[in-house]
Order: sequence, then structure tokens, then C-alpha cells
Amino acid sequence: MVEWHDIVWFKKAVPRHLFLLWMAVQQKLTTQDKLHRFGIHGPNGCSLCLRHNEDHKHLFFECSYTKAIWWDVCDRCDIPRMIKGWDEWIRWATVSWHGKSFVNFSRKLSFAATVYHVWQERYARIFVGMSRTSNLVFNQIECIIRDKLDLMRNVVPTNENKRIQRAWRVNNINS
Repeated sequence: MVEWHDIVWFKKAVPRHLFLLWMAVQQKLTTQDKLHRFGIHGPNGCSLCLRHNEDHKHLFFECSYTKAIWWDVCDRCDIPRMIKGWDEWIRWATVSWHGKSFVNFSRKLSFAATVYHVWQERYARIFVGMSRTSNLVFNQIECIIRDKLDLMRNVVPTNENKRIQRAWRVNNINS
């Protein structure tokens, strides 16, 4: 089993988010740099920020568009902004998010949803010709996380759990 198994595969998550996260953690998604290596030539730039070449590290962590989403997610999940890149994020999450606590679940869920929705936004820009602001993408992530956390019952009412519930605007804080 790989060391990052627990941050990618966990119960009560959205299966399509987990599958895409699994692909992203392994850097198996067909980003522009991969297409170029396969001999498929087209624009090599990031469709989100339009400034840098697109690869997994840039798309999911270094891109200014994506970074705005990550900072909102980090603020909601009480995650420090000290992490500098995709590989460091994966290592940190693997070490830090052990166990099945409510806080760890919310962080894993948020991580998977963010990766999924960043990839969906990229897809929409390239193949559909639609684009949304990072705030709109974050709002979609927020709705999904809030709905999933709102379904959680018997959450131990610790200060940390309540802080996460308030941050995501969960309705059943004392359930």
C-alpha cells in the first residue's frame, strides 16, 4: 500500500472526487506537459492563470487561480498556509491526517473536492469554452463540503470540531 492511501481512499467521500484525486496524486492526469510529451502539440499554457506552463504541480498548487481556492479551503479547514508545493502538500497531509476524526475527514474531503473542481474548471475552459472565477469554484466546493459535513451525525462537540463546522457553515453543529 502506498503511503498516501489514507488521504485518497476514505469512507463517506464523493467517489468521483476520490478517483480524480488518486489520478492527480500519481500525476497521471493528461495535463498539457504530458500531451506534449506524447507528441500532441497545442497550447502548453495553463488554462486557469494563462501565465505558466501546465503540469500537475503548477495546476494543482502553484497556479495563482488555484492558489486562491486553496487559501480559502485552508482557512476553512484550519490548515496552515506554510506548505510550498504539491509534493510537500501530499507528504504533509499523509503524515498529518491520520485517523478518522471529524477534522481529518473534513480536510480529506476538502482536498479531494478542490482537486476535482480545479480539474473540472480546466476541462470547462479547454473543451466547453466556459470559465468561472475562483470564487465561484470555491462556492461550489463549499456547498459540497457543507452538505457532506451536515450529514455527519454524532460529531463530538470539541472546540476544534465546532470551529470547522462553523467555518463551513454546517447546520447541525450540536447533532
